Amino acid sequence: MILIMDRIFDLMEMIFRKGLSVFTVIELFGYSLPFMIALAVPMAVLVGTLVAYGRLSQDFEIFAMKASGFSIWQIIQSSLAFALFWFVVMVVFNNTVLPEANHRLKNLMIDISMKRPSQIIEERVFNKIDPFLIYVEQKNEKTGELKNIMIQERMKDGVKTILARNGKMYSINGEDLVFELQDGEIHEAIGPTRETYRRIKFKHHRLVVKMNTKLVRRNRAYRSDREMSAKMLIKKVNELNRDLKKTPSDQKLRIEILKRRINQYLVEFHKKFSIPFASIAFVLLGVPLAIRSRRGGYGTAFGLAFIIFMFYYILLIGGEELGDRTIVPAWSVWVPNILIGGLGLILILRDK
Repeated sequence: MILIMDRIFDLMEMIFRKGLSVFTVIELFGYSLPFMIALAVPMAVLVGTLVAYGRLSQDFEIFAMKASGFSIWQIIQSSLAFALFWFVVMVVFNNTVLPEANHRLKNLMIDISMKRPSQIIEERVFNKIDPFLIYVEQKNEKTGELKNIMIQERMKDGVKTILARNGKMYSINGEDLVFELQDGEIHEAIGPTRETYRRIKFKHHRLVVKMNTKLVRRNRAYRSDREMSAKMLIKKVNELNRDLKKTPSDQKLRIEILKRRINQYLVEFHKKFSIPFASIAFVLLGVPLAIRSRRGGYGTAFGLAFIIFMFYYILLIGGEELGDRTIVPAWSVWVPNILIGGLGLILILRDK
């Protein structure tokens, strides 16, 4: 629910600002779910482990099992088998469902951004609405008032640049975008070599930008690393390695770029397996912690799970970021599992 609520607020904003249909929003939400599931399943295993073994410890069931001759490994073997099952399921999920969902989500988000570009014009950013490039230093969201505006239009025979100190932006029937500009200049460079130059000063100038308000769906072949399966990632790494071997040693910048790209794909490859493996690491740590806490309530379980998962997530994001920059090896995304699983093994061995 925590992961979903954050996404729901973003989707509600799209309904009001972009004018999307309910079905499109539901589709967006559906494509967002696999990413949430990939993180939620390991955390759910951790919460379940803490609740179950905390309750068993609270009711002295663990004490009774040990007194009956059961070892700690016999007590947790069913939970380890359960975690191993989810490891296999999530590896398959992360290599089939997740990449395809990410790919479709990215395509849909690009299509949505092209539906009403007027709503995504941001301050101090070059906003592209073909054939215009629009820059606004200050924008009042409520009144539409603008300050320090630059609008560049590419024409067949040249380039037109409009500069204005003040202005106002609004839409006609929610479609065409209108700029009412004051106190500015129009600079035109016309001709094959821009040999003809003209400057016009104005007190008031009105510019109408034609908009496309229909949601046009397009399928794009290009995939980023998060839109690839493990097989695709390895294929891409092999291609880049071949390019790296062919690159002359004096082209240091190209070599550095290729190495970084290789590491980025390898980091994503390792994530396909390291995140599902977190279920096993969480069981190894969750069991001894739950036995020691002797509390089986959901409050205690969620509290401990939140702390452990935040520690895991910070290390994962840190390892991914440093790995992408080639500062650490690509397998560094396994460090959270090694630390959490290793600590769990130490605690289990001390309980024997």
